Amino acid sequence: MAEKVLIRGGTVLSMDPVTGQLDTGDVLVVDGVIAEVAPTVEVSDAEVIDATDMIVMPGFVDTHRHTWEAPLRHLASDWTLGQYLAGLHFGFSRHFRPEDTYAGNLLGAVEALDSGITTLLDWSHNCETPEHGDAAVAGLRDSGMRAVFAHGGGATMWQVPSPVPHDRDVLRLQKEYFSTDDQLVTLGFAARGPQFSSPEATLADWELARELGTASASTSGTASGGRPAPLPG
Repeated sequence: MAEKVLIRGGTVLSMDPVTGQLDTGDVLVVDGVIAEVAPTVEVSDAEVIDATDMIVMPGFVDTHRHTWEAPLRHLASDWTLGQYLAGLHFGFSRHFRPEDTYAGNLLGAVEALDSGITTLLDWSHNCETPEHGDAAVAGLRDSGMRAVFAHGGGATMWQVPSPVPHDRDVLRLQKEYFSTDDQLVTLGFAARGPQFSSPEATLADWELARELGTASASTSGTASGGRPAPLPG
């Protein structure tokens, strides 16, 4: 039997030009998919959520989050980019065990859900070993949210400017976890960008991106390379 949830009596902001806004409306969800949006939906076998005096709308989308860093939030609020690279990638990152990466991704994803973000791109650059990569994927999947796991390698790749090509373990992860494009957690590629890597490493990264055939994200125009600045104090 299909699982049905009826969100009843809320102010529906559909964000859809055809459906528009309903001052009072119902939303029927069947097996996790929105099946009907209308002023009144008649259904007898659904779990009913009373949304009276509430707003019903699509969740927010976070297009760039380093989810593994959730336990370290606010730590770098007064750091420069160079200090961030030194403190996180050459500091804390190398002390993270796979189970720490799992906990960070799970905590960060649940925190996002709690704030209304139902979809995020996890720019995941704490995958130093295959075990870290497995743990990062597991944390996102266990959260139940929709996410793009954008593989960004690990600390070894972030010696700025780096001659180290992107870790090819991403190909294994693709084969083991991302067989389709319609699952809740899908695969992306997080390229460092030419300001963070040598020309040779940058070329190798983009060749790997083509081999993967996934969507890619890159941080561009944020730094000029060189040594990271020392940490405060």
